[in-house]
Amino acid sequence: MKETDSEQTLREIMSKSRLEVPFPDFEDKIMGLIDNRISKKASFSRDMILSWIFFILGSAFGIVVAILIPKIQQPVLGINLEKLSIPFRIIFAFLLLSQIDRLIDYYKGYNTKRNANNEWYC
Repeated sequence: MKETDSEQTLREIMSKSRLEVPFPDFEDKIMGLIDNRISKKASFSRDMILSWIFFILGSAFGIVVAILIPKIQQPVLGINLEKLSIPFRIIFAFLLLSQIDRLIDYYKGYNTKRNANNEWYC
């Protein structure tokens, strides 16, 4: 008899604990928002990996070109390439440093957002 009373009491408590949602599609909207956050998180991490890959590939290509330009003896369009070697290296160094700075800032923002999102999901 006691088990039946406790079961009945539990059912009453559970029926009173039911939350009423403000709108009929409230739950669907919330689940949609969660799905959007998860897909954005996956997209952001993929973009981070691709940005580092293309940065490394572009840097390697720029280094190879910087090494090869002074070795070319033939003038191109009437311009001696040895004279273009130093301006190319200066421009390359400026672009390399500015892009690595942007990637590091992007990575810091990525880690900050990732840590904040992990706390929300856990």
